[in-house]
Amino acid sequence: MTEQKSVAPPIPVSGWIEAGIYVVSIGVLGLIYAIGHQIGAHPIAFILYAMVVSALMLLAATGPGPEAMRIIMAPQSWLVGFATVGLEVFYYLTLMHISPTTGSLLVRIAIPLAMVVGWLLFSRRPPRLAVAGGLTILVGVVPLALTVPAELRTPVFSAVTAAALTFILRSFSSEFHPWNRRAQTVMEKLRVTGLVVLVTCVVGLLLTTLSSIAVGVGLLPPLPVIPTRAQMLHGPTILLGTLVGSIVITSIVVFSFSAVVKIRTENLTAASAFTPVTTLLAQMAGSAAGLIPAYALDPELLPSMVIVIGGVLLILYAAGRR
Repeated sequence: MTEQKSVAPPIPVSGWIEAGIYVVSIGVLGLIYAIGHQIGAHPIAFILYAMVVSALMLLAATGPGPEAMRIIMAPQSWLVGFATVGLEVFYYLTLMHISPTTGSLLVRIAIPLAMVVGWLLFSRRPPRLAVAGGLTILVGVVPLALTVPAELRTPVFSAVTAAALTFILRSFSSEFHPWNRRAQTVMEKLRVTGLVVLVTCVVGLLLTTLSSIAVGVGLLPPLPVIPTRAQMLHGPTILLGTLVGSIVITSIVVFSFSAVVKIRTENLTAASAFTPVTTLLAQMAGSAAGLIPAYALDPELLPSMVIVIGGVLLILYAAGRR
């Protein structure tokens, strides 16, 4: 008899297409955040509007489903929700001072930092190749960080660090979220995400509105973190937030979940390593169209991009060998 060898099923081409849309959507998101800054959108108001719309879009497609209240009340849900909103707010704040491409590269500091946190808190010792990949990312990021003007380093580095920490909090909270772990289908994962983000953003909008009113009547002093009534009701902020929430953020969530199912997490992560490239292309297109300023390309930008991409791919190679 002829021995039959098992052949791994081919990876669907549609999965790679969805991964490509996901990566392009992240690049476009950076451009829209830069546009939001140009039109004077307050970061908290803008992100809350966008995330509420995105959550409603997800739930319109999936429905609340069973155990909705239990999912909403789970402590992990609140951690995931606030970390998701916080990540977008801090990334937006980063792009208020530097170009989208530079910001996209600087926030990659979250990758080696996540490895350190996983090692210290969960005893997840990374393989040597992964450590080498993390150090490679640092080699790419640190020289680029030094190109940030001295007067902007405090706000930029603070926002980048906060974005990295909220990314790590979201990642680990999602990993240990009981309903997210049990979700087996794309629709179920979208449902859980929609519930978690919606309740968090609704509460966030309520607290933000009450704080804005308190500032208006003199109960609280004016603070940059609290949007004013005019900023909360700013028409362009609401319009742009609705647009980015309904199309871009929803696309990021949907296509990332769908691509993971079809091509696996490691392949999606490999594709997402090229996010700075799509961010640069979106930035150049936005500048050419006059939507954002024309940012000068620092000599360190392209080498840093290549080094960071190489570091990410090295980490993925180490994970595959393991």
